[in-house]
Amino acid sequence: MKKNKNIPLNLKEQINSRIGLICSIVVMLLLVLVFHQLDYQLIQKPADQAAKEAAKQKEKAEAAAKAPEISTATVVAVGDNLFHDSLIESGKSDSGTWNYDKIYENVKDEIQAADIAMVDQETVFTTDHDAVSGYPSFATPTEVGDALINAGFDVIESATNHIDDYGYDCMAQTLNYWKTSHPDVPVLGIHETEEDANSVKVLEVNGIKISFLDYTYGTNNSGAGEGKEYMIDIFEKDKVASMIQKAKENSDVLIFVAHWGKEMEPMPTEYEKEWATFLMQQGVDVVIGGHPHTLQPYGTMSDKEGHSMLLFYSLGNFVSTQESFDALLEGMGCFTIQKTVKDGQTSIEIIDPQIKPMVMHYNKDAGVFSPYMLSDYTEELASQHELRTVLGDDSFTLANLQNRFKELMSLTVKPSSNTDLLDVTFNSDGDMVDSDGNYIDDTWSISASSSQTGDTASSDESDNSDESDYSDESDYSDESDYSDESDYSDESDYSDYSEE
Repeated sequence: MKKNKNIPLNLKEQINSRIGLICSIVVMLLLVLVFHQLDYQLIQKPADQAAKEAAKQKEKAEAAAKAPEISTATVVAVGDNLFHDSLIESGKSDSGTWNYDKIYENVKDEIQAADIAMVDQETVFTTDHDAVSGYPSFATPTEVGDALINAGFDVIESATNHIDDYGYDCMAQTLNYWKTSHPDVPVLGIHETEEDANSVKVLEVNGIKISFLDYTYGTNNSGAGEGKEYMIDIFEKDKVASMIQKAKENSDVLIFVAHWGKEMEPMPTEYEKEWATFLMQQGVDVVIGGHPHTLQPYGTMSDKEGHSMLLFYSLGNFVSTQESFDALLEGMGCFTIQKTVKDGQTSIEIIDPQIKPMVMHYNKDAGVFSPYMLSDYTEELASQHELRTVLGDDSFTLANLQNRFKELMSLTVKPSSNTDLLDVTFNSDGDMVDSDGNYIDDTWSISASSSQTGDTASSDESDNSDESDYSDESDYSDESDYSDESDYSDESDYSDYSEE
């Protein structure tokens, strides 16, 4: 039997063997690379991307936590909605329905553009068309209230000297009208119950809680009657201070409406200024004044602790047919509430304050009644205004309105550090009296202030005490051109010719 022998490979076979080995190694390497790429694409890369995204989100979250959270609410306010007889007649129709929407058409856009729009409803409402009255006592048809809401107003101010013109009965009708027809609209200054009188109206807008209070110096009559004193909010120092503190505990910012001052007087009285100082000391953020039926200056009061209060002494009228130049030149108070939350701390700032000038246009023969923004008013409209007939001249012009607005906003007001007038009362004639019934005159400060000149923004002109400072915020550039080419004539009679 033959033995097996190892036969050496020839050269060709050796080469093929080595090539096979190399190919096997290459294939194995390629497989390793493929599996590595698959592992990276399917597992490692998504994991890396997820980690990077998580890190990016963490950075954003940390940045967001450090950045302040800012929210804002815009507010506009107008003056007295005072319906005289011709205005009441303008809404009647042959069908028997009454409607007053057209009166507010020309300012509707401005009203509805704000987050909150406030109006002073000077008079009570009545559902009885036979009981309406436009002077000297006022009872306004409820259709006017509907028109205010249709125009875009959100807050109704009602603490006025006319609110008790017809006693308890019409006050009850007014409150019932708002409760049944517009239950979501806050009505300030009058109350159906004592419980309501001790509560504070609060609206939340864009995450900002805004509280409202509304007080009047007094009323023309004897109020709602014995046992119903709570129905009307009347200035009384301790009560006002208590309600302010309650409001501040339940809101971010407090707007205080004040019915005060001397009718047809463009300078704030001592009574207004003393109450303004008191309100600032209590922590009020914004004061919106009315009653004088004419514009008064506005500005900011501040104290050493850093608290500041925006103060509109008077916005004048809104809708009326009064017959004087100053009673028809009006203002829309505007400002923005800015709430900032940073590192768990909340701060409130009132920014962009201004009064936008307005004018109440009317022509009774033409049946035309409507307030206008002064920026939308024209010389042609002014030439058709009934006041030209009343005055017997052509002094009622757009140019004179513009110049008069600038003049009123430039008046110097010095704040008061006194408190003597916080406890006075008013008699049935609207005169200020002390506890013994003696007449008190607070208009001495008007002539003193009027004799001053200069810019109210100047601190040495404005500061009357160590505790507070008043600066003027007036800005005339946004709404109209107050050119020196226009002459505001001193020969024109700006006195009140008719009713309040």
